Amino acid sequence: MALVLEKGLEAVTIEDIANRADVGRTTFYLHYKDKEDLLLECINTTIEDLITQVSNIPISEWKLSEDELQASISPKNPILLIFQHVADNADLYRIIIHGGSTSQTQNRVRTIIADAVANFLRCRFEDDGLTFNPIIPLEVFANYFAGSMMGIITWWLDIDMTYSPQEMTRMFQKLFFPGARNVIGITYPEFTTTLPPDL
Repeated sequence: MALVLEKGLEAVTIEDIANRADVGRTTFYLHYKDKEDLLLECINTTIEDLITQVSNIPISEWKLSEDELQASISPKNPILLIFQHVADNADLYRIIIHGGSTSQTQNRVRTIIADAVANFLRCRFEDDGLTFNPIIPLEVFANYFAGSMMGIITWWLDIDMTYSPQEMTRMFQKLFFPGARNVIGITYPEFTTTLPPDL
């Protein structure tokens, strides 16, 4: 990551990586086919760890009423977890966005996020006694979330994270959640009506 930040991905050679890691080129090729392969593994490991953390958050932490959107943010808030993760791994995210990486890395991150959102809605909601009836295809909703999140993260990094993770969480929630509530159509099995807006 340090080399990519210094030179850009295109300028970094396998020899550069091997020298910095104090290993031989042969050792590198035993594990990776090229530098993009290594970068994708770093991205996958980091992002999958984030997805695991977010997926384990109770459904209750996603239920945001208008009052809760104004209140202090819980440390378990899933959106805060994402922004904090970006802040803690800012160098990696800068590489993904601006490090000279190919669109493959950015597409990989967006796909991981979109797949996680779709899987969360399909599995976790039902596990917690909820059903949902989105008015648009689930893949559209999931990719809209992923695209929105990637876009705001890109801008946030571009301005050197001037706003805190807590401030970014509050703004993203206000922008995204009201519309999301209207299209997901979450219901409890014991009721026939859609949940009130405070979900």
